[in-house]
Amino acid sequence: MRWILRYGLAVLMIISMTLCAAHAETEGICRAVEQGIRLHVDGMYGGYPHSVLRDAVLESVDCPSGAAELQAFHAIAVPPPHMRIAVMRPTGQGQQGSLSVMLFSQGHFVIGERMSLSPFSRSQSPFSIKADINLATARLWDDLAKRIALGKPIIP
Repeated sequence: MRWILRYGLAVLMIISMTLCAAHAETEGICRAVEQGIRLHVDGMYGGYPHSVLRDAVLESVDCPSGAAELQAFHAIAVPPPHMRIAVMRPTGQGQQGSLSVMLFSQGHFVIGERMSLSPFSRSQSPFSIKADINLATARLWDDLAKRIALGKPIIP
């Protein structure tokens, strides 16, 4: 029994540290635009593994594409900005969930979007949030372009 307590606790600590490290990883996205963006995915989606959530997010992020969006992105492109997407959907059928997208440049918060998950996303697998993530990131780039067009500072 002592052996299980001693070594079992050590194994659990190693596993938890490994899982924390997995959540701290960043991915390169939008590499066709300047130097790209570093993406960090955080949160949980029901009882699904974090890797499934990360894959769904990676497949659905909208990159800056219009002339105004590209001009706004150019102003924060060096060094590559950091985007953090956090998805929260508690376990259970019909539970409310939320999505948050934040953009950072040179260690400073630039702009963010937050929204509730659509009714469809609340009852399906993590891949059902693709449209919500795409909408939130598209709004983020549009809002950043509008801020630039109004002559407001990029980093508030």
